Amino acid sequence: MTFEFENKSLLLIEEHQEVIREIERAIFTNRYNLNNKHFTIFSTNSISILYSIWEGFIQKIFGLYIDEINKEEIDFFSFCDNIIIFCKERNFRQLKDYPQKTSGKISFMKKLKDFYSINVHLIPRVIDTQSNVGFEVLNRLLEQFNIVTYPEQWDVYKYPNPNLKENLHIFLKLRNTIAHGGELLPEESIDQKTYERFKKIVLDLMYDLRDKMLDSLINKKYKS
Repeated sequence: MTFEFENKSLLLIEEHQEVIREIERAIFTNRYNLNNKHFTIFSTNSISILYSIWEGFIQKIFGLYIDEINKEEIDFFSFCDNIIIFCKERNFRQLKDYPQKTSGKISFMKKLKDFYSINVHLIPRVIDTQSNVGFEVLNRLLEQFNIVTYPEQWDVYKYPNPNLKENLHIFLKLRNTIAHGGELLPEESIDQKTYERFKKIVLDLMYDLRDKMLDSLINKKYKS
């Protein structure tokens, strides 16, 4: 089962890695002889582009992971509790916003009855990144699927320090400031060194997430 995930996830990483490196070559080398104005525009927005690639990757690799689990067609209550809760909350928004009208309550109860009359359910493929895949959101997503979460101090990533929480916070802060039209502080100007810093953490996380998911699939950690 994991063979297909192993191949598809590696291909996914390699495709994203090539795009990330091409962006760096296009902006931070003399390939296109950008004038100062264009260089400032593109270099500043490189972080937003890098973030969009990162968030897109998260959506896609979780999709591949969920596809592998869904192939098993196992009994719904054989899943671990976290996945059961994830499925129920994705299928029934009423659990978070209980209907006030009687008609809404009846409709909700009917859907619940129909849901529990079937033993096998596909896990919804769409995950909620909240458009902010930082440290907390990443760990929440991993926890939802019973995958090992990240410690704040992640020794795999050394530069400029192994504090994963802090580095992802800075990455997200820069992206949000740029994406929402805010002003960067003088010390926050984006150059190749800045891009390299977050390029490395994104690529390290891509490969490590794949390893975590492979381990979860091989050891069937998604089951109760």
